[in-house]
Amino acid sequence: MRRWLVLSGCFVGMALSTPAILMQPLGLFLKSMTAEFGWSRTTFSSVVALAALANIIILPIAGYLVDRFGPRRVIAIGAVLGGIAYASLALANSYGELIGLIMLAVATGNLASYPAFMALAQRWFHTRLGFALAITSTGLAVGVAIFSFAISQIIAVSGWRAAFALVGFTVLVIGLLNVVFLVRDFSPPAADINAAGGNMTAVSDSETFGMALRSRDFWLYTSAFTLIIFGVVGCNFHLPALLADRGAVPGLIATVVAVGAAGSLFGRLTTGLLLDRYSVICVAIVFFTGQAISFLLLLDGLTWALPASFLLGAVQGAEVDVLGYVLARRFGPSAYARIFGTCFGITLIGAIIGPMAMAAIFDRTGSYDLGLLLLPVLPTVALLLLTRVRPLSVTAG
Repeated sequence: MRRWLVLSGCFVGMALSTPAILMQPLGLFLKSMTAEFGWSRTTFSSVVALAALANIIILPIAGYLVDRFGPRRVIAIGAVLGGIAYASLALANSYGELIGLIMLAVATGNLASYPAFMALAQRWFHTRLGFALAITSTGLAVGVAIFSFAISQIIAVSGWRAAFALVGFTVLVIGLLNVVFLVRDFSPPAADINAAGGNMTAVSDSETFGMALRSRDFWLYTSAFTLIIFGVVGCNFHLPALLADRGAVPGLIATVVAVGAAGSLFGRLTTGLLLDRYSVICVAIVFFTGQAISFLLLLDGLTWALPASFLLGAVQGAEVDVLGYVLARRFGPSAYARIFGTCFGITLIGAIIGPMAMAAIFDRTGSYDLGLLLLPVLPTVALLLLTRVRPLSVTAG
């Protein structure tokens, strides 16, 4: 019973995490903030690049802290500091202040994000790892849907400053309650150890952090998912602006973003179930092909915006589950938080380049069409890279 409560805490925690409340909905602030401060879209997109840079730095550190002190302590600190830092974004009055506050919010908030919650789920579940990671990351999809809608409505009624303040303090309160009532480090009684698949037994087949970094497979995984994140973040960040440029009203834009979150929810749940039954390559083919199709659908104006957003959301949900799963199966549990944090942090280079590349294309050509034509190449190359990885050792069940 305890491990299911913990899994609920992982779900809630990811719904409140920095990716759910800041990184993915940040595009909703683009129109209002560029209008107020007179920035170009390329200038605003560089904020995402710097936020991703903060991610690259903090995620390996967060992973180390989780492996060293346990997830619960790190999550508690991240919930407090991250919520306060997010709310303080309402005080930004210049580009420099915005950059500094966003990097602070990302650095502190990510202490209660992927490395902590994915490691917590991985420690409590073993034979049903795909399912546990799916439930954990599904929280992110739910959070994106809830907070994207809330942020868009608050901006429309009270402005972008009110959106940062209200969401920040909401996350702070709920995050602390989650730590108090649901989140627990892995120390179950013997019966729960058996139920978890013997996850506290010796891990002689587990690789250390250094061994993982020296392996070919680590860098193949990293390269493949960097390409996927380049495409999905580059497109999703500009999606609200792309739709607005084509005449979409705020209500439609919010609906499209919500449909993308629903796609993410579908992708996370489906991927977790499929990974416990089918090979990684089979699962990747399904979702990466969907990503390529979504880019092409967006070329046809608003006609296919809803299905395109759903497919983009699906692959955005799938990529974290697949990455977390393959790293756990390939390298084992002994240094999982550090390995995942480092790998995922590096892949966020794609989140730096993607939005800036799409913004540069728009600023030079006046539309996003050229970028949408080129982006399908990325999932194709990513699939080829995954075929070069040696087969995983999968635990049945």
